[in-house]
Amino acid sequence: MRRLLREPLLHFVVLGAILFAAYAGMPGHSSTSVQDIVVSRNRVAHLAGMFSRSWRREPSADELSELVDDYVHEEVLYREAKAMGLDNDDPVIRRRLRQKLEFLAEDVAAQRVPGDEELTQLMRSDPGRFRAGSRCSFSHVFLDPGRHPDNLPEQQDALRKALAEGGEGADPSKLGDRFLLGQSFADVPVDELGRLFGEGFAGELSQLPLGSWAGPIRSAYGFHFIKLTDWDQGRPLSLNEARETLLREWTERERVKANAAVFDRLRSRYRIVIEQTSAPSDGLTP
Repeated sequence: MRRLLREPLLHFVVLGAILFAAYAGMPGHSSTSVQDIVVSRNRVAHLAGMFSRSWRREPSADELSELVDDYVHEEVLYREAKAMGLDNDDPVIRRRLRQKLEFLAEDVAAQRVPGDEELTQLMRSDPGRFRAGSRCSFSHVFLDPGRHPDNLPEQQDALRKALAEGGEGADPSKLGDRFLLGQSFADVPVDELGRLFGEGFAGELSQLPLGSWAGPIRSAYGFHFIKLTDWDQGRPLSLNEARETLLREWTERERVKANAAVFDRLRSRYRIVIEQTSAPSDGLTP
């Protein structure tokens, strides 16, 4: 008998019975009351449409019946759980309801389409963000430190001398070590240099003179002597070129404004009372 009383399954059954009895005795709830669950034509069409979007075909009669049965099943459990107050003080449900209300505010904001004048003002408010990126062209001679562990400084000096003697006509393909990405780069976005050569490479490259060999500068692979042939600082984008980015930026700003406006309006309906707690103890006795 004692062993039976210690069984977890028995505890679960007893606890369930207590909860059911307490729920049945709640004011306003009667186990004999009957509520209507109406599955409207619009709801059935919505369920069918969701199925079609997922499976790229219309549901069969049996499949649609299963969808309706599943909806009814969910609705029954939802109503009963809500009647029992299971949604109270649930952080997940609170967060989801907050999100839904914010989405409603955002949907209202998204209905308005900005004009060119608004987009132009937005572009002028932060011109640095709406520019065609800088681009550059250069050739290089590469030195792999792994291949010259004992005489890297001597190799650098020899390369520097060979490039100076060859001048602008020096052929990089005949000097230095093989580099997998090639020895000439034309019209490369400066923003891409970090991905290609490692962080800091673009900054060092931007300090080099145009038209003559210079260096070495370091990359993630090793050392490079560079002949920079072009450095385009970029230009302001036209309204049409920046339109897609501007629309995203404008929409995000309107979303934030709409949420703030809705919250301010709703908050005005409440009087906020914050009860003061005692000062945290520092563990010291007076």
